[in-house]
Amino acid sequence: MKALTDTMTFSSVRHLPLLRNKSLGAGEQELRMTDTGSNAARGGAIEMEVARPEIDTGKRRQPIAPGWNTGLILAAIAASSVLGSRHSAKSSMGKHHLANYGITLAWEWGLAGIAFWGLRMKKTPLRQMLGEKRRGAREFFIDAGVAAVFWIFSMLVLASLGLLLRGLHLESAQKQISQLAPSTLTEGAVWIALSISAGICEEFLFRGYLQQQFARASGRVWVGVLVSSVLFGSAHGYEGIAGMLMITVFGALFSLLALRRGSLRAGMIAHGWHDIFSGIALAVLKLLKVPLGLT
Repeated sequence: MKALTDTMTFSSVRHLPLLRNKSLGAGEQELRMTDTGSNAARGGAIEMEVARPEIDTGKRRQPIAPGWNTGLILAAIAASSVLGSRHSAKSSMGKHHLANYGITLAWEWGLAGIAFWGLRMKKTPLRQMLGEKRRGAREFFIDAGVAAVFWIFSMLVLASLGLLLRGLHLESAQKQISQLAPSTLTEGAVWIALSISAGICEEFLFRGYLQQQFARASGRVWVGVLVSSVLFGSAHGYEGIAGMLMITVFGALFSLLALRRGSLRAGMIAHGWHDIFSGIALAVLKLLKVPLGLT
């Protein structure tokens, strides 16, 4: 009797029936098996493929959340931007730092919660938003290194853009922004927590939820990148027109990083680090009474 041999190979994801591995966490790896021979009795090879969850590229048109849920988030972002710009114009941003930090923390997690609610309603896995899960310290430090290189490159791009905007007589309201910087050790600790929170919540909301929602709706990745980046810039109304333009470009760079890495983690690290560094740098400059931008 001729022996039957089954060959198991790992290869790229194809359109095959899914067989989810129950021993792994939700959204981890999926096992795909197919009989590649014309007849199993004639020694057809069986392929087992590992599909790692990656950030959706918008090829499927099924939305990740209900439209009304996205509309609610957009309305909240618009209202926040308008209120923030008015608050900045009154030059009252330097008062009650801890209260402002607490309100911002609650606001960010509230928006993230609404987005998560929409995902649950459509049964969209959270892992699809976050992208590939890379385990171990080595993978974390690789993402941290990528985040560092990305941050340096982004600062060069934004510095060049800032010079261009200054030549067009457009400057961000740096003096008003500096009023948000921490002034005490307690405020500094809360600022660090706020910065880490912003890195997690904003990357999840803009590069995860909104980017994928608009990419799905249009069937084009670039539409998701463009819309989410414009919304990201618009959400920072308190930084003025020039600030919003620069943050829109910054958001587009974060979108490209997320797509390149297939994960939000590197972007979350870079985003959190940027906010921490910016706050501390502004606090030092303010302490040294260095003139900052518009008055």
